[in-house]
Amino acid sequence: MPESLENRFLAEVRKLKQKKRKRIIQKVGMLLLLLGILSTFVYLFYQGNFVWKIGNSSTSTTTILFSIIGLILFVSLIIFIWKQKTSAIHTQSNQKSLFLHINSQYIFGYTLLIIALIYQTNPYLFTNTINDFITSIVYKPTLPVLNSPWPWQDSARIDPIIATMPSNVETSIQSVAKYISQHQSDPYLRVKAIHDYVISRVTYDLEVLKTGIRPAQDAKTVFLTHKAVCEGYANLFMALGRAIGADVVYIRGKIRRDLAPVELIPKVVRLVNSGYDWTNHAWNAVKILDNWQLVDTTWDDRDAGEIGFSFYSAEYLALPPKIMNISHFPDQVNWQLLPHYQDYKTFENQPLLNPQFFIKDLTLISPTEYQTNVENMAAIKIANSSNYHQKIVAFYTKIKKSESSFWELPGSLNLLEGNQDTQRKLQNIKKCESQWYENGETEISCKFAQSGDYEVYMLSVGQKVSLLGQLKFHAIQH
Repeated sequence: MPESLENRFLAEVRKLKQKKRKRIIQKVGMLLLLLGILSTFVYLFYQGNFVWKIGNSSTSTTTILFSIIGLILFVSLIIFIWKQKTSAIHTQSNQKSLFLHINSQYIFGYTLLIIALIYQTNPYLFTNTINDFITSIVYKPTLPVLNSPWPWQDSARIDPIIATMPSNVETSIQSVAKYISQHQSDPYLRVKAIHDYVISRVTYDLEVLKTGIRPAQDAKTVFLTHKAVCEGYANLFMALGRAIGADVVYIRGKIRRDLAPVELIPKVVRLVNSGYDWTNHAWNAVKILDNWQLVDTTWDDRDAGEIGFSFYSAEYLALPPKIMNISHFPDQVNWQLLPHYQDYKTFENQPLLNPQFFIKDLTLISPTEYQTNVENMAAIKIANSSNYHQKIVAFYTKIKKSESSFWELPGSLNLLEGNQDTQRKLQNIKKCESQWYENGETEISCKFAQSGDYEVYMLSVGQKVSLLGQLKFHAIQH
């Protein structure tokens, strides 16, 4: 074979291989694009339906709008591909891949549109997803095998190391961590000391809720200003924990809808931030003796002005995951640390019971769901252990347009000051009837005079008043 002919032959072979590789790349790219558009539409549509179910109309409108746009883009792309295929058949060029007819500019343009849709729906989706993915890969969350010291019955006070810490130690996060490490060798008590430092030095920044202006929430800023919201609490706890050599992660997620502090937020701020999800929350997981434990320092930082409630709390320090997951739903479900992951619907439908309910070794016999339909009376049955010597009482209030919540319970002086809506709701609270039996059961009955939705708060009354939980009832009058 002449050399020139051989060279031409080899050149043609190389061209065919290049075309084949190009067709494969285009096919894979097109399939990935279709999959991306479809999955994005499903994601947006799911979020739109979900938010619509819980009644957050502002977020629902935005999300559903982008879902519709995503559907239009997906359908238009399918139509475009179909037209290209039909054209290829009519021109008898169907042997060529229809993917070759799709210009790369179209693929790039559609990809940008999809990215823009996702970003508009959730601007933090990219950064948070990447961070959470890296965290899961690096730290590999697993179910705890050993029980923690929770409930902290022998240490139900601020750690003496923290209470007596010299002021000259508190010059930096590292110096505080070093001091704790030098004065405490027990790994659980070290973490407790960090927890106690955060809740005793940091105050929840209510101005963020009132104004909607969020200052920096990094650990250093919180350490210096002593003010934060949940994000800052979690960042400072993580920084201190890592400074003593512990594995600590930052967890993003949501709390129960009825636990969101919506009533503390002025209506103007809610209107301005109408698309914001007020159930967003942040907490931590820390590894102690090779066991992951969950911690929420924000919820353990209580107001000393609350009547009948203890200033110090360690209820959300290394509590069992099944109790934490009654009120906290992580974005990355593997941080539930449960044998079987629960979905969001199950999360919202379970009875809303506080850690105190389990600390007192109580069992809710009925109802088994958070919201129950009744005729004109709600019946609650609770079983208690032989060591329980307090009384369980309950109060109820009718839910109006602005729902009552955990944040408006009796005893909070701060909420009563200058808040006429809260005062009016507290005046409408009525007591349920409680019957205590020798077999260790308590039966509570709440008689509703009108049809409508009611919220029932259960409390344990003794030397201290403890909130046990809350339930909802929809009364139907015949």
